[in-house]
Parts: sequence; structure tokens; C-alpha cells
Amino acid sequence: MRQLILAVFLVALPVAIFAGGYRFLAPEASAQTQAGLGDLSKFVAIVADVQTIAAGGDFTAAEQRVRDYESAWDQAETGLRPLDRDAWGVIDEANDGAFSALRAATPNAATIAASLQTVLDVLKSGGRQ
Repeated sequence: MRQLILAVFLVALPVAIFAGGYRFLAPEASAQTQAGLGDLSKFVAIVADVQTIAAGGDFTAAEQRVRDYESAWDQAETGLRPLDRDAWGVIDEANDGAFSALRAATPNAATIAASLQTVLDVLKSGGRQ
């Protein structure tokens, strides 16, 4: 009987320790998930700059500036994507539309303006639709 009680104790103790530790760590993991992609203001600033340049009609300069955004977004991917894959995907898809519009053989001002506004909107919403 003693051995049974000892065996139960030796099994229950690590389980209790693990469960207690998980209880304290789980809220942090949950808070990280709820935070989404975090602060995207640096990306918003670059896209707003691209939008201003494009609105002035200088699509070549706008395309050059969007490269800065594309580079920053690509560099941040490994940190952002795991935080919220769906939100990251929504923003990345909007990015692709803007890149295509700015790199078109014959850029269309309305298409560029709309695609950049879409990128700004999804960035400001954190990729939530």
C-alpha cells in the first residue's frame, strides 16, 4: 500500500508542478496572440510616403520608395509572421497588389492610389478585416 501511495505521489507531483507553471505562463502566450502583429507604424509611415510621392505623379520615385517598404517588410517577416499568420497574409497580399501596380509597364494612377490605400488600411487595422 505504501508503494502505491508513493507511486501516486511521485506521478502527481510533477504533473502538479507542470500544470501550475503552465497556468502562469499561458496568460502571457494568450496576450501575445491577442496583440496581433504589434506596432506597424514604421510600415504605415513608409507607405504614406509612397502614397504622397505617387499622388504627385512621380511613379518612378514611388516605385523606388516602395522598395524600402518591401525590404523592411521582408526583413520583419520572421518576427511578424509567427505572431499572426492570417493578419500577416492579409497585409502581404495587399502589398503584392501595390507592388504590381507600381511596377506595371504603364502605371495607372487610380490603380496605384487604390492599392496603396488598401495597404494603409490593412496596416492600420493590423491585418484584421
